[in-house]
Amino acid sequence: MSNRDVVNRPSPMRLLEMLSDRFGAFEALAESSIQLARYGKADELAMDVRVAEAVLEFGQDLRGASADALEWARTEGILPRFQALPP
Repeated sequence: MSNRDVVNRPSPMRLLEMLSDRFGAFEALAESSIQLARYGKADELAMDVRVAEAVLEFGQDLRGASADALEWARTEGILPRFQALPP
């Protein structure tokens, strides 16, 4: 791995943030499956309701981990380039 690769690679905190943002698509699918479960047949759903609930729970955990990582970085004095200190 060259120095150029290291410089252009996102930080672990940025990767966590990107993962959290992209996971939103799964959460939307889970939400729609839960809503449709009230009216539709189970075999017509995009995902099982229990799976959908687990996806939503994981999304909450993922956002919590991202917030905890940012708070840790702030206490350590390691702020990512894309984050500014609150006023």
